[in-house]
Amino acid sequence: MEEKDREAPGGSEAPDTRSTWQRNKEELYDKVPLTLRQLDVIIALGLLGLGVVAVLIFLEASGIL
Repeated sequence: MEEKDREAPGGSEAPDTRSTWQRNKEELYDKVPLTLRQLDVIIALGLLGLGVVAVLIFLEASGIL
């Protein structure tokens, strides 16, 4: 996110009401050279992979595989 996008309209410096967690997360996102959509796809693929592993573990423990 660009610094100018974070400024309040009107040019006056308003106090930052974001939580520390939100500010830290946005700073990390700014350092990653990926778009938000690309990050969402990577996260979704990771969660899908975890789901597949969980299903395979369940099937192995059930004796199906």
